[in-house]
Parts: sequence; C-alpha cells; structure tokens
Amino acid sequence: MAHKLNALDLAFLSLEKQTTPVNVANLLIFEIPEGYEGNYPRDLIEKLEAQPAGAPFNLKLSSTNTARMPSWVEDDHFDIHYHVRHSALPKPGTEKDLMELVSRLHSRLLDRGRPLWEFHLIEGLEGNRFAIYMKMHHASIDGMGGIELMENILSLSADNAVKAPWVGLPPKPVKAEAEKKPISMRTADFTRKVGDRAKLLKDLSSLFWGQGLKTIGMRDNLAPAPFTAPKSMFNVPITGARRFAVKSMPLSEIKAIGKQAGATVNDIILAMCAGALRKYMTEKDALPKKSLIASVPVSVRQVNRTGNQITYVAANLATDEPDTMKRLQKIGASTTNAKYEIEDLSPGAATSFAVVAQGLVAVMNQLNMTELLPPPANVTISNVPGPRQPLYFGDAKLVGTYPLSVLIDGQSLNITVVSYCDTIGFGLMACRDTIPDVNHLADLIESALDGIKGGIFLENVMKEKGIGTADPS
Repeated sequence: MAHKLNALDLAFLSLEKQTTPVNVANLLIFEIPEGYEGNYPRDLIEKLEAQPAGAPFNLKLSSTNTARMPSWVEDDHFDIHYHVRHSALPKPGTEKDLMELVSRLHSRLLDRGRPLWEFHLIEGLEGNRFAIYMKMHHASIDGMGGIELMENILSLSADNAVKAPWVGLPPKPVKAEAEKKPISMRTADFTRKVGDRAKLLKDLSSLFWGQGLKTIGMRDNLAPAPFTAPKSMFNVPITGARRFAVKSMPLSEIKAIGKQAGATVNDIILAMCAGALRKYMTEKDALPKKSLIASVPVSVRQVNRTGNQITYVAANLATDEPDTMKRLQKIGASTTNAKYEIEDLSPGAATSFAVVAQGLVAVMNQLNMTELLPPPANVTISNVPGPRQPLYFGDAKLVGTYPLSVLIDGQSLNITVVSYCDTIGFGLMACRDTIPDVNHLADLIESALDGIKGGIFLENVMKEKGIGTADPS
C-alpha cells in the first residue's frame, strides 16, 4: 500500500543535491553494563538484525524523480544488512574521533533507491562506552518525530529486551470507515472539512499579508520578516563536507538563569547562541552591522499524524547589541512577537507557510540566486525537548544524546538542541570548508552562558546601589 508524502516532505526532497544532503540524525552514547563479558556491541548488533523492519523503515520512494510526485511504497528487496552498519573507532577512541566519524557519515547522501535511513553502531569509545548514529531523510521524519522514535526504542528499565528502531512506531488506531457512519455524522465531517479549508486560507492570507507589511515597514512587530537578514560569513555557497561539534550543559542551571533573568529557556538558548556568534564573528572581523536573524522551527505536531509537522518563525538575535542583558531582552521581545503571529494559526496553515518558505529556498538554490538576494535567515536554531528520566537500550544506559541536522546552500551553520534528564546538548552542524573551527564556536556557547550569569549579577548589584545597569562584557 502506498503512503503519500505531504507537501513539506516533497519540499525537503527538492532541496537535496550533492552538496546539501537533507539528513537528520541522532548520536546516542551509551555505557556498556559493568562486568559484561564479551563484545557488547557485536552481541547487540546480532540481536538487532534479527528483528524485522516495519513502516516507515521498510518503505522507499516509488520514484526518485520528485516531478513525478513519489509516494512511499514497500521495498520488495529490503536488505537489513545494507542499512545496519558496525564500525570501530581507532584506539583510544576519543570523542574527537567519534565526531570526525559522524561528520563524514552525515556528509553522505542516502540512496533514494532504498528506504532512506542508516543505523551505525560504533564501538571502541573511551570510558567503556559505545555510540549509535542513526540518520534518516528529513522527508520521512521531523525533530519531534525523532524524539518519539527514540522514546519508543528506549525504556526506563535495564531489564527490558533491546528493541530495534526499525521495528517502527506502534500502529495508530484505525479510524472507522466513513460509510459506516450515520449520514448526520458524515455531513458534519464534510462541513468541518469545508470550515477547516476556509480557516486555512484565511490564516495564510493574514499571515502573508502581515509578513509583507513588516517587510515594507508598515507593521510594528519585533519578529523579523523573512528574507531581511544581512549577508554574513555563514551565508555563502557550501560544499558537501560537514564538521560536527557538541557541547553539554546542565538544564537546571539554564532554567535557574532564565528564572533570574525573567526569560524562557528557549530565549536563554537563543541568547547563548547569539553571544557566541557575535564573539566568533568579531574575532574574524566579520560581524555585520545589522543583527543576525535565526530561523526557529516550531512543532505543530498532531496526534496520529506522520511526516513533517513543523513551521518556522524568525527571531532577532540582536548580535548588533554589545550589552549582554539588552541583547537577551531584545531576543525575548522578538520571540514573543513571533509566537503571537502563529498562536491562532491552524496546523495546516502553519505547515503550509513552512512549505512556501522551503519552496522559495529551493527555487533560489536551483536558480543560483542565493548570492543575489538577502538570505531568508542567517542560521537555523532549533530546540527540541527530550526525555526527563534516565533511559536504557536493553541494559545499556543512555548517557548522552546529540542532534545532527540539515544545511542548505547559502546557510552553512545549523544549531540543534536536545534535552535529556538534566543535560542540554547542543549539536552544531557546519560546512567543513566554511567553518572548520566549529569546535571553537561550541566553546563560545558555553562562555556566552557565563556572560549572561555575569550580566544578571551586575544588574542585581546596580539595583542594590540604585545606579542603573552595566554591560558585563
């Protein structure tokens, strides 16, 4: 049975070319159970390969040509050994070695003639650990879908049997067939669908009208309009090579800082990224006079729906503001305005807006217009909430999770954040040729948090003395 791709899924397919693989992935790090005798990763891979693949992992594209409107169809020649790979790090198996390996793996296109996923089990990580890197095409999954998949294969107990991710998510409840409903219910369903379509068109018209007014300066709104970002060192044509860096911090500390500053966790994360980007570009003598703009994915996920269910809002990163606390305030005002713009939108209108945005980017890429027009945004920054309790894969404890996301031509940096227990993990995906020192940028994110803490301390001191505020930087 064929499964249709939604419009946003098709947009992600159209964005892909050799230099821009549209892969999303998770890097999971586990502790090998203490006292285990034998080769744990090798024993694990045998248990996993014995489990059959279910949807969507046994589905491939019906056509590799997006112009023919492909759908998902079952792969009659599915080969589990093609998709499941076993690797080993060279001794001593440092995290630097691991990041170098997954950077190379993430640079490669998935084979469109097969189901669009790969599972890599990586042994030899120092500290009696191993890693799993699993990537899927963005046409088949979004960020929250990835978290749902992760939570499905991991458990709260080390006593449960290991479950392969390609077994798939639990089946959705089957809706009653329309012909079995009373005529009154079928009429009500039809009326509701007509009303939903009318609301979708009204919402989209209102949203695009508002964006247009912002662009020409006729609407007072602190959330930036699309395609008004400044040109920057990040907005250049990219190559297919990738470099990946991570940084972990206590979530409880970020929450506490947000409470002291009167800011949300998401705004603190954006401010950390903004502070790091400002410092990084200043060091390179490449800081634009105008503030950078971030594209921020927002989930509009509905129950019993598959595929991509996201939209995008634009956030002013206030990188033109030297004062740390004023920068945080401007970011908060921008994200608040952005939330107001989409809070009453139907999920259909929200995802339709994302389709149009991705479609414009795809057209710009195909016509080689990325250097002629202002970029839609300078960087993508995504925050995906994850599990709050310790999880296990079989009897191996999960100790770290890091997201790897997509780069598009003209945007060489993507920062995705996932929380797990009391840890928040930053995954920085960069074009290897544009940002070879992405590890330094990751370090600057941690430094930016110290800057916010210093700003809060100085504000409190100034308030006590009644002499105003000062910039901690």
